[in-house]
Amino acid sequence: MANVQFQFGFQPFGSVAGVQPNFGFRRRTIAYNYTTALFRGDPVTSHTDGTIIAINSGQTLPVAGIFWGCEYTTNSPLTALPIKSKYWPGVSLGASMSSATVTCFIIDDPDVLFLVASLGSTAAISTSNIMSNVQWNAGAGGNTATGISSYVIDDGNITDTATLPFKIMDLYSTFAPPGQNGADDTSKYNWAVVKMNYSDRAAGTYGASV
Repeated sequence: MANVQFQFGFQPFGSVAGVQPNFGFRRRTIAYNYTTALFRGDPVTSHTDGTIIAINSGQTLPVAGIFWGCEYTTNSPLTALPIKSKYWPGVSLGASMSSATVTCFIIDDPDVLFLVASLGSTAAISTSNIMSNVQWNAGAGGNTATGISSYVIDDGNITDTATLPFKIMDLYSTFAPPGQNGADDTSKYNWAVVKMNYSDRAAGTYGASV
C-alpha cells in the first residue's frame, strides 16, 4: 500500500547498542522571551548563551538533542501558574518574568535511534541510503493540539557529508508489518530509523557514498 504523508518529528525507537534504552533526558533552558515554538520531536541546537533554540533546515550546526517538553510559569496578573507542556508555545513570558527559568528536556544520547518520516520531495528512501547522512526539514509545522513535531528527513539531501545532522541506520519496513503506513519502500513518504550524527556530544562521521 502506498504511503500516506504523516509527519511526527523524531520519535525514540531504540538504541544503536541493541540494549533497552532509558531515553534519559538532559535538563536545559529556553530564554523566557524566545518567540519560536518548539515541539516534541524537534531537533534543537545550543545558542551561544547556553539556551536551546530551533535550527533551520540547511544550517550546518550540531544537534544539541531532540526536544521533549518543558516546564515554566505563566505571567498572570492574578497568579503565576506552573505549566508542564509537550511544546514551548513561542510566546514571551513578559518583561516581569525576565528572571524566570524555562526548563526544557532534550534527548541527547548519540546512541539513541529515532523513527522519522521522509519529506517525500524526490523518491522513497531505499536500502542503498542506509549509513548515509541526511538533512532535516521542518515539515508543515508542529501541532499545537497534540504538541507533536512535524520535522522530517529530506530525501532530497542524502549524502556522505560528515556535518549533516542525522545518519540513516535502517528503514521502518524492517520492523513494521506489511501494509503499515511508512513501510512501503517503493513509494514516497516512507519512514526511516536514524541516529544523531553531528551533535554536541559526538563529532559527525562521513556517510556511505551515494
